[in-house]
Amino acid sequence: MRVPLWVEMSGRRVLVVGGGGVGTRRALWFRRAGAIVRVVGLQFSGELEDRARSDPGLELIRMDASDAEGLRGHVEWADIVVVATDNPRVNETVWRLARSLRRWVNDATDAARTEIVVPYTLDLYGGGLRVAVTTEGRTGVAARHARDRIRDCLESDARLQALYEAMWRVKPVLKTLIPRAKDRVPIYYRVEEDPGFRRAVERGDVEAALREASRVIAEEAERLGIRVDADTVYAMLERVEKPIEPLEG
Repeated sequence: MRVPLWVEMSGRRVLVVGGGGVGTRRALWFRRAGAIVRVVGLQFSGELEDRARSDPGLELIRMDASDAEGLRGHVEWADIVVVATDNPRVNETVWRLARSLRRWVNDATDAARTEIVVPYTLDLYGGGLRVAVTTEGRTGVAARHARDRIRDCLESDARLQALYEAMWRVKPVLKTLIPRAKDRVPIYYRVEEDPGFRRAVERGDVEAALREASRVIAEEAERLGIRVDADTVYAMLERVEKPIEPLEG
């Protein structure tokens, strides 16, 4: 069973077998994510060749990918192997070799046996909310339309945006004030469920939502023996710059 994950690709090594249109798109997609990409094949698109001249993180190696022994070293080098040629025999060779070496496989030619699915994605709220959509190879057209519908829906949702803008600030402040997770985690839900906070979010009023969140956090901190007033909490919320991380100083 496939499960959805967000994976940090910076510095990971991706081998793309096939330098045509599909291989080009996958190679550049992984490269944009920060992966070190090696493409092997007999021919490469002009776009790949142009990019490789100026990008040391993109390497093109001209070789016959049907040569399993010649390919083995490249597959051993990789964390992920992308199968993307128009030759079924070559694709089968690459897939079997990658599987035998226990490398993750993105098979762009066979959705049924691919281990990694490349979804349609979108970023909202300055990249703070990310969505991925896939039909796991059944129909990319429907997945793309679904992504676009989701974008239209969420971009116009002032309530959700206010909730996002408030809650991403709440997290690092709570981490700063209340180090123990078992004490801290229930407070996220108390903020979310607070009637005053909910009314502010429904109006799309981020400032009011932060004021209400400050009140709840101060009350809950007091209950835990931590003395901090709502105005201090609000000031902390206003100066949050890095989501997730506790505040410094």
